[in-house]
Amino acid sequence: MTGRSVGGNFVWSLSAGLVYALAQWGVLVAFARLATMEEVGQFALALAITAPVLLMARMQLRTLQATDARGAFGFQHYMGLMVLNVAAGVAVCCAIATVMADSLHAGWVIALVALAKGFEAVSEVFYGALQKAERLGLIARSTIAKSALSAVLVPLALWLTHSPIAGAAALAFAWAIVLFVFDARALRREFPGVRPWSTLWRTPWRTEAPRLKALFLLCWVLGLTALLGALRPNIPRYILEAHAGPAELGMYAALAYFAALGGRVVHSLGQAVSPRLGRYHAAGEARRYGRALAGFVAASAGVGLCAIAGSALFGRWALTLFYGAAYAGNLKLFVWLMGAAALEYVCLSLAVGLTAARELKGQVVLLVVSVAVVALGSAVWVPRVGPVGAAWALGLGWVSELGCSAWLTWRVWRRLTAQQPAQALHAIPSAQGDARERTTG
Repeated sequence: MTGRSVGGNFVWSLSAGLVYALAQWGVLVAFARLATMEEVGQFALALAITAPVLLMARMQLRTLQATDARGAFGFQHYMGLMVLNVAAGVAVCCAIATVMADSLHAGWVIALVALAKGFEAVSEVFYGALQKAERLGLIARSTIAKSALSAVLVPLALWLTHSPIAGAAALAFAWAIVLFVFDARALRREFPGVRPWSTLWRTPWRTEAPRLKALFLLCWVLGLTALLGALRPNIPRYILEAHAGPAELGMYAALAYFAALGGRVVHSLGQAVSPRLGRYHAAGEARRYGRALAGFVAASAGVGLCAIAGSALFGRWALTLFYGAAYAGNLKLFVWLMGAAALEYVCLSLAVGLTAARELKGQVVLLVVSVAVVALGSAVWVPRVGPVGAAWALGLGWVSELGCSAWLTWRVWRRLTAQQPAQALHAIPSAQGDARERTTG
């Protein structure tokens, strides 16, 4: 166990997360400036289609790997399962592209964005191993390198070709370079005995198949929660694109991306806190688990309040500066989106605590409820009030998840506090037996 602090890891993770969010935002700004609003909509639709599939393929393996305090599975198991999942996920996205894309041009954008997200998903296995060792500095450097490459190559490709296909291809190329060059080297430096690529063909998968199956059976629930979690913000986008077209979707997606900045703060803090939450829960340390989770939730709520205040005070100026006057006329939508994001941040912090406590199946139930609420709200409000209705539906979905998450967290806390008296009772006879041994000896 290393002596690295949560604060230091948080600073590394936050810095890299903000750089990543800004780089992805820069990619979106480049599309807005160098392409038409319809092409921005095509790129947004590609993200909306590939995100649920590839997030399900990830199965939140990184979180499971980082909080695996007992070392139930090795690096090779996480790596093997991720590669299989990513191959299947990219194939599914390509199949969806052939059915849903209204042109060959749009289909190529979807396929290339799926490939980029596939490379990013494989990097998550490397990150999970480093995060478990609390080496978030190495993860941060990889993320910054990936961000810098995408922020340079994608706008350059768009400027030279004015083609979203070239922009998506540049994104995939940038993330592949970081995976094969930086991530593999960082892992070998931290764990000299691990050979990330050779492990795929040197591992005796015939004998390791039961372990791989056990890992799949453990984390398929996390994959389902990831799918549902990705569908929730994208369902309003599907309905908005169907009713209003790609231009309205492009505008909505551009405004909604501001929420990712605050989300990166919460996500980064979660990466720093999650290994310790896993250890506290595994050790039955209810008080330390509760304090860490309560601080995380409070910080997430503070980020959300800042997002709402910032959008109301500086929203019109920020939209004009980054996107142009055509986007700045939607301040009301922007504030509603930040309100939904504030609820999202609190839900994300509770989800980290529930995953660390291995409360997995309950998360599926609450996500099913939340997605159903969002779908129903979108079907009712989007045709009537357009993009604002999509923000309303999203916020209502987060409200429903917040209530369910709070109840599940309370249940985890009650179980932990109930364990401690039982542990104390088991310890008393042992202590008395030791005393008898000392007197008789």
